[in-house]
Amino acid sequence: MLMCRELLYCFALFTEHHVARGGANNFGSRSTDPLIFWFNGGPGCSSLDGLLNEMGPYLISDDGKTLHRNPHAWNQIASIVYIESPAGVGYSYSTNGIIKTDDDQTARENYAAFKTFFEAFPDFYNHSVYIMGESYGGIYVPTLAALIIRGLKEFPINLKGIAIGNGYVSEVLNIDTSIHFAYSHGLVDEKTWNALQNECCHGCINTCELTNVQEIFQFIWSGNLNPYDLYRDCNSNPELNKARIRVMKFGLTASRLLKSNEPGMEQKPLKSVLAYLRRTSPLSGDAPCLNDSAMIQYMNNAEVRRALHIPENLPKWDVCSDEMATKYDKIYSDMAPFIKEIIKASVQVLLYYGDTDMACNFIMGQQFSASLKLPRRKRKEPWIFDSQIAGFKTMYKGLTFLTVRGAGHMAPQWRAPQMYYVIQQFINNRPF
Repeated sequence: MLMCRELLYCFALFTEHHVARGGANNFGSRSTDPLIFWFNGGPGCSSLDGLLNEMGPYLISDDGKTLHRNPHAWNQIASIVYIESPAGVGYSYSTNGIIKTDDDQTARENYAAFKTFFEAFPDFYNHSVYIMGESYGGIYVPTLAALIIRGLKEFPINLKGIAIGNGYVSEVLNIDTSIHFAYSHGLVDEKTWNALQNECCHGCINTCELTNVQEIFQFIWSGNLNPYDLYRDCNSNPELNKARIRVMKFGLTASRLLKSNEPGMEQKPLKSVLAYLRRTSPLSGDAPCLNDSAMIQYMNNAEVRRALHIPENLPKWDVCSDEMATKYDKIYSDMAPFIKEIIKASVQVLLYYGDTDMACNFIMGQQFSASLKLPRRKRKEPWIFDSQIAGFKTMYKGLTFLTVRGAGHMAPQWRAPQMYYVIQQFINNRPF
């Protein structure tokens, strides 16, 4: 069993109404190593998913009872803090019982948690800090980084960079590029594609009628394909991850278009549909093909709960909280202003995308990066790992866009050696 004594620290960060549990761990030099803060997405999913399934020192075994060493653990190159956010995620909870929140409040409370951490562990004050996350972390990370930058005079934090994996950085681009991704991967026939092109008013997505678009989303989300990794087998047992699919379908707007049952909604412009979807409740539906049962079993083990000092009154742990997701108000649909502010402050940005993910696909990241109009330092070219092309990179002033070949939504989990290399190069300011 993974106990607190096997981490550098186990702790609780208290903000105004949020108790966020976290762990910092390190196999290297605590006195000099960089410090990474990690956020999973959702909104509503636990960062322990990152710790126990992706880049942590120990990973969940299939039996749900034991852990095994991760040879590609990121804490060999940095100290890492996994933050449970917002309140209600994982074993985090609200002290006043209110878990309704939004993008701004989440950023403020994460910023408060940062301050609490550095006050509790002042030895880390001068360490190079990196904020990283995936999926809806594409919102969490930039909004938090912007607050840190704006508050540097009041509370100096040595923020060096941010890294976002398969980040949800643009609502409109996520929808538009999902269609292109589906077509380019053979999910849409030529007749449907040509009809869609005509009905979309020559590519103007904001006047696109969504009749045929819904057919395409039906393939992606209800066709027994794995939306997190197109080429990975789909586990079709919905009981294994009901919470994750509800959170995914609520958080990622593209997956909800096919369920829009408002009369005439399929004929409305995209902006009207997005406004409607933000007002509607989350969806139930088919499983997104991932098996979370081992992690759920482990985290609800009585011995693990005692080791983590979890209050007895807290409910069963789940990888994602659909209750929290339903009470989360999404404010921002485009991270471009935040990313520009971060780059202007000389903070480096890495956007990496597993290229087989359909939920937050790489074409969105590619188009988003280009839309920032940053000076380009290097055109698109392959990056090499173990003598093989591991993906492609485009380098701009202050930002690198990078794909991870053959990886899906959770690139650190499914391409662990490659992502260990990428993060090591990034925090050491070395070329990929």
